[in-house]
Amino acid sequence: MPPVLSSLDKVRRSRVVQQNMARRVQLAGDFIMRKLAQKRQTRETPLVVGINGAQGSGKTTLVRGLVEFLLSRRVTTVGFSLDDLYLTHTEQQQVAHTHRDNPLLRFRGQPGTHDVALGRSTLLSLIANKGETAIPVYDKSLHDGYGDRVASDLWPVAKAPVDVVLLEGWCLGFRALDEAEFAQYLSDVRGDSPMFKYSRRYTDQNLADINQGFWALGAQLYDLIDAWVWMRVGDIDVVYRWRKEQEDDMAAQGKPALDDQKLEDFVSRFMPAYELAMAKLDRHGFVASGRVPDSTLRMHLDADRNVVACDHQSPVL
Repeated sequence: MPPVLSSLDKVRRSRVVQQNMARRVQLAGDFIMRKLAQKRQTRETPLVVGINGAQGSGKTTLVRGLVEFLLSRRVTTVGFSLDDLYLTHTEQQQVAHTHRDNPLLRFRGQPGTHDVALGRSTLLSLIANKGETAIPVYDKSLHDGYGDRVASDLWPVAKAPVDVVLLEGWCLGFRALDEAEFAQYLSDVRGDSPMFKYSRRYTDQNLADINQGFWALGAQLYDLIDAWVWMRVGDIDVVYRWRKEQEDDMAAQGKPALDDQKLEDFVSRFMPAYELAMAKLDRHGFVASGRVPDSTLRMHLDADRNVVACDHQSPVL
C-alpha cells in the first residue's frame, strides 16, 4: 500500500508540482515567442503550436499557463484539445461496431476515434484569422461516461485576430509507420523484446488499425502546425503512476475516480500507441509546416515531471 501523505506532505508536493510547471511554462513560452517572431518576419500570424505529452504529464495545465503567459505579453492566444475532436457518441458506436474485433477501438481515445476533418476545418478557420471560429467541445461525462460532443451552439467562439493557437493531445504528432517500418515493428512485437509488452496483447490487424489512425491525424493536421512542444518521458510505464495521482486527487475531492483495476485496464489500452510511435519520433521528429526553423522544443521529463534536459529538433522526412 502506498504511504498516506500528511497534509504538510500534500502541500509540499503541490508546491513542487507548481514549481515544475512554472519552469515548463517559461521554457515553452519563451520558445513560442521566438517562433512567433520568426513567423512574423515572412508570414501573417497565427502561429499554430502542437503540444504532445503522455497522459498525466500536465498538457492541459501547460496550455492554461501558456495562455496566461502569452496574454500577459499581449499575444492573443486560443487553446484547445485533441480530446474535443472526438467523434460523436453515435459515430464512436459505429467505429466500435465496424472494428468489433479490435478492443483498442471499443471506446474513445485511440487515433481513429477523432474527427480529424473537424480539427482541420477548425484550424483553417483560425489560420484565416477573419471573423469568428467556433471551438469544438466534448463532454466525457455524457452517456454514463462514454461521452459525446456538445451541441455546436454551445461551443466557445474565438474572435480574430489571433496570434497563437495551441492544440494539445497525448497522440498529437504521432507518425504512421510505413510498410517496411510496420513490418519491422510487428517482427519485434512477436519476438521477445520487453519493449513491446503491451502491443503483444493485440493482433496484427488491431495494431494496423491504430497505425492507420496515425496516418489520418498526419494527413489532416500536421501540415497546419508550425511548431511543437514535446514533454517526452523515457519510460511510458510512468503513465500509470501519473494517472493514479490524478485519480487519487479526484477521490480526495469527493469526485468519481477509477479504482486500481479499472485504472490499469484504462491506461493499458493506450500503451500500444506509444510503442508504435516513440522510436520514430525520436529518430525523425514531428512533422511541421516548415514555416519556422528548429520547430520542436523537446523537454525531457523524469518520473516526477521535472525537466531534466531540453533540446530542439527539426523533422526528418
